[in-house]
This record gives sequence, structure tokens and C-alpha cells, in this order.
Amino acid sequence: MNPHISLNFMPAFYRRHAGLRYGEAYLFDPAYRAEVQCAEERFLFESLGRYGVGSPHPSPAPSLFIQPVDLIMRTQGAEWRYPEDSTLESRGTPWKDLSCEEIIRLDVAAAAHHPVIDALLDQYRVLEGLYGQRADLCGLKSGMMNVHTPYTTAHQLRGETLFVELLSDPAAASAIMEKVWAIYQAVFGRLAAAIGARPTRLQLGDCSASLLSAETYANVVLPVNRAIGTGFESVGYHSCGPSSHLLDAFARLPPLDHIELGPGTDLAAAARTLPGVPLSPLIDPVLMREQAPAAVRAHIEQTLAQTAPAPATTLCVWSLDRDTPIENVAAVYETVGHATSHLPPTL
Repeated sequence: MNPHISLNFMPAFYRRHAGLRYGEAYLFDPAYRAEVQCAEERFLFESLGRYGVGSPHPSPAPSLFIQPVDLIMRTQGAEWRYPEDSTLESRGTPWKDLSCEEIIRLDVAAAAHHPVIDALLDQYRVLEGLYGQRADLCGLKSGMMNVHTPYTTAHQLRGETLFVELLSDPAAASAIMEKVWAIYQAVFGRLAAAIGARPTRLQLGDCSASLLSAETYANVVLPVNRAIGTGFESVGYHSCGPSSHLLDAFARLPPLDHIELGPGTDLAAAARTLPGVPLSPLIDPVLMREQAPAAVRAHIEQTLAQTAPAPATTLCVWSLDRDTPIENVAAVYETVGHATSHLPPTL
């Protein structure tokens, strides 16, 4: 096993340490976004360049990515806010007061032709002028359709009402989730067609999965995830929170090319339950913020030991906030580097 690291800081970190501002311009002004992205990479190189992080001469990403759930929320009437020191925020629960029947009757074409989708396509044309064929939206040109699951998206659209329906009226909950998937297909279908992309791979973000019991997930949510995953050549899966109780159900998803598992998940059990699946554990950002480097090293060593049976491991060191000590990030890289140095040479 040769572990890898995927690193992500929250905007608040760069706001504090590099003085960067985000806001609405970061999303809708490609030139401004490029300036901020390059400043991020230069800062990372100055702080962590000895570990291969960042770049002294960065190039901006020729694409725009918006979290899928936020995009769908906006097409359904949620308000967007653009903090200068945070990511895009969706406000409201647009489906909270709708009946199941009203949700089923919603026009998916209206979502696909919402002004925010028009704005994305307008920006794509600007990106084409800047980057040519490298221009992209939401990673679609790579063949990846990156979405939040119908359940997680319905949770954001509907709020706590969805949990009541999952228990008391699972047929209604299933119908609502099927509607969410229809909206995703319409929205991403329009985007893909407009930029000449054909999604063949699926990434499912199930950020609310760990809130459910194993029984509810297996009986209501899993069938929806299985159904949509079977239409793609490969599927990746993400569960934010402690998900040990859901591992048996995750093993019944379509064959996964990787799975991201939240802090608190029994990773040794995951390696046993999901043999042959590359594991991507999420490293607890609270631990990264509050513990000393020695505790971080111990945690990374334990994580690597637990995931050793997996064919590959990627440490998802994500969502690091403004107060995360850079020494703790360095401790992650040093620990992985030490583990890698003890591996036998690859033939």
C-alpha cells in the first residue's frame, strides 16, 4: 500500500493567513477566481512546499465547480449567500411545506433552465475563451458526474420532514428521492450536452447517510443509490460521519472504485467488509485543529494500519479551518512519508 494525501483548506484559513477574499466574485468572475486560486497555491508552496504541496508558479483551474446540492437547492428556490471567508451557502428548505404529490409534479425542465444554469453556461463560454478545450464545468469533461445522493439532497430541500417520511411513509420518501434524481439528470444532462461531455462515472456524496439507522438506510436509501449507480461504468461513494453501522449496506452498493468514510468509522471493519475497495478515510478536522502534532502522527499511523488491507488508501485531509496549525498538516505528510519509506521497492 502506498498511501496518498488529498489536502483541502477552508476559505477561512486563506482569509486569515493570506488575506484572500472569496464572495460572489469567486464564483462568477473567472479572472478573480484565477487570481485567488493562484494566491492559494503560492501560499501553500511557501508553507508546505517541501512536501510537494502548492506551486511557486501556479496555473488556475480552467473550470468551475459548485457543490451539487447547492446547485439543485438554487434551482428550487433556495437563497445563495456569498461570504468573503467561507464557501457558498444555501439558505432555506424549499420543499419543506410541499406535499409529496406537489413535489412529484415539479417540472424538471424548469430546473434545468433555471437562470443559475444559464449563468453557468455563460461562464463556460468565458472559460472557453480563456482556456480553450480545457474549459470545464463541474468536472463533467472528465466523464465524472459528481452529485449528492437523492437522499442527502432531499434532506437539504425538505428538512426534518424527510426523516418522518422515511419512517412513516417510505413510499413517499422514495418518490421524493426519485424526483431529486430526475432533477439531477435534467440539470447535469443540459450542462453536459452544452459543453460536449458524456458522463460515464458517478461520484455519490451521501453526507447525511450516517444520520440514519442501518435498517432505514438499507430499506429506503440503498435501493435508490443502487438503482442510479447501475447506469454508470464506475461509482465512488462518500459518507461524512461515523458510518460503521452502514458498512454492510455499503457493501451492497454497485461495485465501488473507492469509498470515502467519515471520522469515527471503524476502518479495520471497513477493510474487512469492503475487500478490494480503495479506502479514503476523512481525517477529523477537529483533531487537526485542536491536537498536538504528536497526537496527529499517532492518529495517522493508526489510520494507515487499519486501512493496510485495502488495495489503496487516500487520506482525505479536508475542511481544515482557520485555526488549524500548519505544523499539524506537516505532521500528516511526515508520517505518511515515514510509512512510505519503509515499504519494499515496487518491481
